[in-house]
Amino acid sequence: MGKIASIVVSLLLLSGCAFNSQTARLAPTVDVQSSDEGRGVSVALRVVDDRSSKSLGHRGTAYGAAAEITAAQDVAVVVHDQLVAGLQKKGFSVVDYSSNANPRLTVEVRSLEYSTSQGFWTGGVKIESALKFQAASGTDNYERMYRSEKEERVVVVPTASTNEQWINGALSDVLKQVFEDIGLFRFLANPPSQTSSP
Repeated sequence: MGKIASIVVSLLLLSGCAFNSQTARLAPTVDVQSSDEGRGVSVALRVVDDRSSKSLGHRGTAYGAAAEITAAQDVAVVVHDQLVAGLQKKGFSVVDYSSNANPRLTVEVRSLEYSTSQGFWTGGVKIESALKFQAASGTDNYERMYRSEKEERVVVVPTASTNEQWINGALSDVLKQVFEDIGLFRFLANPPSQTSSP
């Protein structure tokens, strides 16, 4: 009986954690191989946070959503830094954004969201992330939305460190998709000629 009581107390304590707000530190990891693919081309980059809410979501309880989860840093800045590092590894030079630059790249953070759901025996945690890329050079454009969606089944409320790990995993996954997009980097590395035919 003592052992059962101990387990029940532990579960209650873990559930209680859901009522504590959480600040998650964003630290995505993306393995980009160094190359000369960019051939020194300068890319004018800007990243904007286009999410409807700056909250990452809410921790769950047996009764639904509870305490808020927020990011410790500016999400747009984190994404910008990751893109700069990755572009440089691919041989590009990154410069401040200008509407006259060719090529230029606008990245919109469309989603980074943690949500919960309740099942009969277990709960669910879903983490979604989405980035919209709009690359332009002259009159040519390259647009694509990159998305990641992962769901974890849980018996007890996840700890703050587990939540942080899952959030960073979703952000890492969507950035990985970006750097695996051969078409995007071919477009950036080969800006169309700006001279018109006679």
